[in-house]
Amino acid sequence: MPLILSASHASPPNAIRQEFLKTAVAQLYSGRIPDLDIERIRGVFDHSRIRERAFMMPMDWYISPRTPQEKNRVYMDKGLELLVRASRGCLEASGCRPDQVDHVIFATSTGLSTPSLDSHLINKLGLPPNATRLPMWGLGCSAGAAGIARAFDYCLAHPRGIVLLAALETCSLNFMPDDLSKLNLVAMSLFADGCAAVLVAGDEAAVGTAAGPTITAARSHLFPGTTGIMGWDVTDRGFRLILTPQLPEMIRTELGGLVDAFLLSRDLTRGDIAFYITHPGGAKILDAIKEALALSNGDLRLSEEVLRDFGNVSSVSVLLVLERWMSNGWRSEPGYGLLSAFGPGYSVELVLLHA
Repeated sequence: MPLILSASHASPPNAIRQEFLKTAVAQLYSGRIPDLDIERIRGVFDHSRIRERAFMMPMDWYISPRTPQEKNRVYMDKGLELLVRASRGCLEASGCRPDQVDHVIFATSTGLSTPSLDSHLINKLGLPPNATRLPMWGLGCSAGAAGIARAFDYCLAHPRGIVLLAALETCSLNFMPDDLSKLNLVAMSLFADGCAAVLVAGDEAAVGTAAGPTITAARSHLFPGTTGIMGWDVTDRGFRLILTPQLPEMIRTELGGLVDAFLLSRDLTRGDIAFYITHPGGAKILDAIKEALALSNGDLRLSEEVLRDFGNVSSVSVLLVLERWMSNGWRSEPGYGLLSAFGPGYSVELVLLHA
């Protein structure tokens, strides 16, 4: 079975404490929305379970409205720098050379580039010019898990192959300081920027003594009739978030059955799952997952830590959880693990690992 060799991340330099952001946002909107609503926004920050987040630009940059062109230039230039750092870290951690990578998957939903940034990444890293490329746009928070699944598919078809998955998200570039809607303010309390990379190898790849968890199965599920509950609305000022309060309830009612069916296809049950690598979409999302799968607080400890330390970095977040798990003595948790993430569509990606 294909195996995960390494995972690494890169964060932008502008890390800001959530307590400071709460005060700054309240000051920014003071006098522009009712005081009661300001207090509610403070409450959203207080209950986010986030301690710190990182942004592509210094805080002052976001106060003035920016054109889509300005935002996208930051995405392309500074985002590429993060991609190179995360990918180099991933290669170094695995002991693989750049010329051994023959497939590159690039996940993003918060900026645009044609050619896509994976082409620039190949040039910067010195990857083989005949490496195949799979840019993935629009899967949002689920793209990190989907990227793992697509790397799994590639390595099943090419057992000697080595795949570099890189995810980049610059959520902060889509904040609109003149948007007084509750949704925009909630987004300002939750989302962040960052990049992560993962290296996946086929079971015949020349990777020396490298060893990691194997990927044994993957499944996608698209909920019919739910395309309008999560995503982006493209406006003349840029991307505006679409996010409805239906999401936690959908997870509570649907996730358990989906996971059970997925595991049953591998002759497993939830009792066989030793660890969970779950996208930390937010405090309410994590609580809904715990309820849906009857988990204890400790089962999602690493997801809670990533939410606390990074916020919601969309597709990058589940890869941050994976990296933390792999660097946290993963061999001490032998058995099966479930990697999962929800995203626009509305959809869920499930990946079965074995340590």
